[in-house]
Amino acid sequence: MNPDDGSSEKSQSEEGILPEPLPLEAFFHKYGIERSHADNVARNALELFDVLRSVHGLNPVLREFVEINALVHDIGVVTDFEDHHKAGRDILRFHPPSEVPERLWPIISWTAFLHKKKIGKKKLRKLKEKGFGKMSEDLQDLTLKVAALIRLADALDYSRMESRLGKVKFGKRSIRLEIEGQGAVIDAERMAEKGDLWHLLYDTRLEFKPAPKK
Repeated sequence: MNPDDGSSEKSQSEEGILPEPLPLEAFFHKYGIERSHADNVARNALELFDVLRSVHGLNPVLREFVEINALVHDIGVVTDFEDHHKAGRDILRFHPPSEVPERLWPIISWTAFLHKKKIGKKKLRKLKEKGFGKMSEDLQDLTLKVAALIRLADALDYSRMESRLGKVKFGKRSIRLEIEGQGAVIDAERMAEKGDLWHLLYDTRLEFKPAPKK
């Protein structure tokens, strides 16, 4: 993987941290990641990346990078369930996936941090006062766009009932996504909640509805 997003960033080692990259498979064994959920979220993230491409505008070469973010977003659950977003951020600062270019390591850790709680304008302002704000503007922007997709992908598997994207209808300033599966009602509601970051970044509104029963 060698995405060229035109950004550059000082390595974390220059900030006094000496990261030790690990291959993805090592994360699943070392940190007890729930593999089925991770795989579902990764699948969802790739589908959302493709379906919403005309809005998010991310370089297609970053598609695999989004998938990797999805696979490790819950890495902190076993370490600290209640604050697993914080635990995940700290783990990934020290152990970024070796499949990811060094300049994108910070995005992996901050995406894990941003996947859990509600996000509003006030939280984004406070975020910029932390280590997040020390990143270059282009990396901050990329982090938020990736996190917006991961939040939606995670919400689509909230019920753990194998919900999937169904029909997608594009309007002038909105996109309606139907959710299929036994957990469709639960997951559509969860996606509406976790779409908060998306709606801070983009003017195109997302609507989530359970697919009509056949």
